[in-house]
Amino acid sequence: MRIHFTLTDLARTRIAGSPSPLTATTFSTFRLTQLAGTPGLDGWRRLVRAGLTAPEPGGGPGRRPPRGPSFVQLAPAEPSHPVPRFLRPHIGLQTLDDELERLLSTPRQVLRADLEYVGRHRPLPRWTRDLADGDPTAASRLAAAVRDYHRVAVAPYWRALASALAADRAARTRQLGEGGIEQVLHSLGPRVRWRPPVLEVRTRAEIEYDYHLDGRGLVLAPGVFSSYVPCDPDEEQPTLYYEVAPGTGGHPLLTPPGGPLDGLAALLGHSRAAVLEVIADGVTTGQLAHRVGLSPASASEHATVLRRAGLVATRRSGRSSRHTLTTLGSELLLHAAASAVAVP
Repeated sequence: MRIHFTLTDLARTRIAGSPSPLTATTFSTFRLTQLAGTPGLDGWRRLVRAGLTAPEPGGGPGRRPPRGPSFVQLAPAEPSHPVPRFLRPHIGLQTLDDELERLLSTPRQVLRADLEYVGRHRPLPRWTRDLADGDPTAASRLAAAVRDYHRVAVAPYWRALASALAADRAARTRQLGEGGIEQVLHSLGPRVRWRPPVLEVRTRAEIEYDYHLDGRGLVLAPGVFSSYVPCDPDEEQPTLYYEVAPGTGGHPLLTPPGGPLDGLAALLGHSRAAVLEVIADGVTTGQLAHRVGLSPASASEHATVLRRAGLVATRRSGRSSRHTLTTLGSELLLHAAASAVAVP
């Protein structure tokens, strides 16, 4: 996959904000079915497949029947396949509930145009006709299918996953400030190579194609399932999801559910470890208090302790303070996520 930059594209390229649960859920379906080249995800696949076919709690011994339309059929089967925009992130939305609410409120004409574009690149299932016609039942069933799949495939692993991605974003932001965008493009991993003015991404599919940014720039977002960039020519600003897997002993999604960063909590205390994880996204004191569930005074106190330890940097602007990770804080978070990895 060759991504062509102009000088304007380089100037407009930026680092993504918080990770999108909906995007992680959508792209994970690709790795659930595509086995080649991803042995590190074998344990995760086994757990997910078992979870998707397990009996409903309190039900009989039979397998769980499919519920609603399979949104897996809308996910990309190849890196060149477009993903519907209603299954991609939207600025300002941070929870799956918010993202699904946006999906349910998408106007019919937008759904139809989006599905027609995707349909020109690959076959779509018959049930998408009802979705394109604005049938609220079809949209509700799709949202339910996404939620059911997310509950098994992503939700149990989200804490370790989100922490690893946040630490990577913090590291990229520092790179951008210290060495400029070219330093960032040069260090996106072994599958990505910057050969000015083209960014080459090695994909596991036997497909080659060129993607021209045409002055729109690029959003760089860490992910764990695939290197992917939408091929929609009308995209306001496309996003490259580059693969991140901290450590060499496994994959963050193989962390057993129920406490992936307990080692960090043992070192810092549960509240302070949670504060460090949230600060990885770059937050104000008010945002930190809301997301961790603390009073503003307690959140500020924890941030102060972490700042004195060299893990957090704080910048004041008027009456508000914005907290970010330092290099040491980012490395600590990455190390904690990598150390928690255990292959089932």
